Amino acid sequence: MTLPAIIGAQAFDQAFWLKAANQTVRSYCGWHVAPIITESITLDGNGSKTLLLPSKRVTDVVSVLNDGIDVTATVRKSEKGMLELTRGCWSDELGAIEVTFTHGYEAADDVAGVIAALVSRAASSPAGIAAQAVGPANVKYATGPGGVPLSIPLMAGEMLTLDAYRI
Repeated sequence: MTLPAIIGAQAFDQAFWLKAANQTVRSYCGWHVAPIITESITLDGNGSKTLLLPSKRVTDVVSVLNDGIDVTATVRKSEKGMLELTRGCWSDELGAIEVTFTHGYEAADDVAGVIAALVSRAASSPAGIAAQAVGPANVKYATGPGGVPLSIPLMAGEMLTLDAYRI
């Protein structure tokens, strides 16, 4: 049986584990956190006057299309990612809202510290071992929902650090 390309020597590949750690943090937080980037996303409409962007720090809204109509001039934003239409409502259609916005933190040293810890832990425990005992030789592997193995589990203290950035 041939192993897929994703399985192999990643245990020793620092770039692979750095990318995996960044994705672990992004998945936990629900957005990229840092650095500041401008990106375009498509959202489902909710038919109300307000809409929440997947971010905890929005610095600029570049453009907004609501059902293909440019409503940028009629949108108010909060830094926490809430968009409000001053006239009318958001579409209630799936995928009908397109937003280009700038968000994130220039530097988030605490998040960088978590990522560094994840990479270090992955390098020292490539098999995903969460706990070991000497006698009578117990090994506990990190698992997620349904017993699925985790490649880089977040520890409780790391989750507490990231909770400030979680949406």
